[in-house]
Amino acid sequence: ILTLFKTNGSKKYGYLHIPLDSKGHDHSHEQIAEALRIFQKVTNVQISGKLDSATLAMMEKPRCGLEDSFNNKTLKYRGKTRVAIQNAFKYWSDVSPLRFRELHKGRPDIKISFHRKDKTCPVPFDGRGHVLAHADAPESGIVHFDEDELWTEGKTYGSNLRIVAAHEIGHALGLGHSQYYSALMGPVYSGYRSNFKLHPDDIQGIQALYGKPEKTEPRNPGQSLPGGAIPNPCKATLDAVMLGPLRKTYFFSGQYVWTVSNAGYNTPNQISALWKELPGSLNAAVHSPRTGKSYFLKGDKLWRYTSFKLDQGFPKRLANLPANIDSAFYFNKNQKIIFFKGSGYWQWDEIGPTDFSSYPKSVGQLFQAMPSNTNAALMSTNGYVYFFKGTEYWRVNQNYQAVEKAYPLSTASHWMQYRQPFTLTFTPMGNLESPINLTPLTACLWTVGGKQANKQTKSCCEWCYTGTFSFLPT
Repeated sequence: ILTLFKTNGSKKYGYLHIPLDSKGHDHSHEQIAEALRIFQKVTNVQISGKLDSATLAMMEKPRCGLEDSFNNKTLKYRGKTRVAIQNAFKYWSDVSPLRFRELHKGRPDIKISFHRKDKTCPVPFDGRGHVLAHADAPESGIVHFDEDELWTEGKTYGSNLRIVAAHEIGHALGLGHSQYYSALMGPVYSGYRSNFKLHPDDIQGIQALYGKPEKTEPRNPGQSLPGGAIPNPCKATLDAVMLGPLRKTYFFSGQYVWTVSNAGYNTPNQISALWKELPGSLNAAVHSPRTGKSYFLKGDKLWRYTSFKLDQGFPKRLANLPANIDSAFYFNKNQKIIFFKGSGYWQWDEIGPTDFSSYPKSVGQLFQAMPSNTNAALMSTNGYVYFFKGTEYWRVNQNYQAVEKAYPLSTASHWMQYRQPFTLTFTPMGNLESPINLTPLTACLWTVGGKQANKQTKSCCEWCYTGTFSFLPT
């Protein structure tokens, strides 16, 4: 079949490139499939990339003897699309420590593809106009563009791919819609602007998630701001800790929150910049990977968020738990949320019924040697359960259901000492193409990532942040 396709005009009419050293040259299956897709689109045959009967019939029809130039144009438009996507990522890398590179294999964090009004996507598009694109929040990271749109660059007509892509990438990175119409993350596409730049609300949002770029001077801990003094993570009293959206570990203190990894902490930001309408000085915070919901408790009230958006009807008053809970964490072992207060605990099933009449139970029944009146609790990605109290923390060995003998240890020394690079990822499978003009589209997978060197300067709370990420050519 491949031989038949080649002899039926693919080389002769320009769909497969003939190199100067063509002797013995053979094209790959992907090259042939790509040529078939281009031919099928040009001749209005259903695009499949396969040599089916309809494609063969079209090849046998009388035609002009001149070579088709669609393949050269496809390369041109493909390049324009890649540049637009790269520039869209650059808006975010310019104002945060994030850097993006294109990979050819590996598990992606962000997956980009173009689709028509069909069943390819569970949420089909509506044809040209109206919905231009959509994206899922982390950890899905899926970004879809409507192939039926007229995507352009540097033009006042059509839809600007670079700006729309930057908006959708913002969602894939964890941002919701902005309340400001002129912001990139505003819900309505406001058209092409030659001098387009991010709105301060866009910048504040991405920096609340990932911190400031390395060339931005960080604020000194203790500096006064409208939300109160910025806490020094090495000295702050913790209100709550949560393994939350983006699989990042969030530490809460007063009006501020910062992310921590096994290499240290990032600059604290105001809680309300990340979770709008959420107050500070929380009692507890917990995220459920089972439902994707984040729960925050303060006094006798409960706030529930999907990603970083407050769910309708919240906050609500606590019905089956006492006010002023000490701490909470999601227990992977039984997929329940555990709440602690004093020396007692409550276990709650988000989906199934829970009989609260048997609670509270003694924390000793859950974990031996666990401290009471904890400030915060966390089940980390390494499978250990951690409890924080004062300036110390305890680690629970689940095999023995008990606190390990080497604990407690210093929270500042072991959690706040270093900084770690952000590792988001994005990888192409096939070629990144756009619906500009005649280009057929194939899905792309992307991965954001890079390398970062860390250097201690004066203390466990003062660090140099360096590192670069870049696109790699396909």
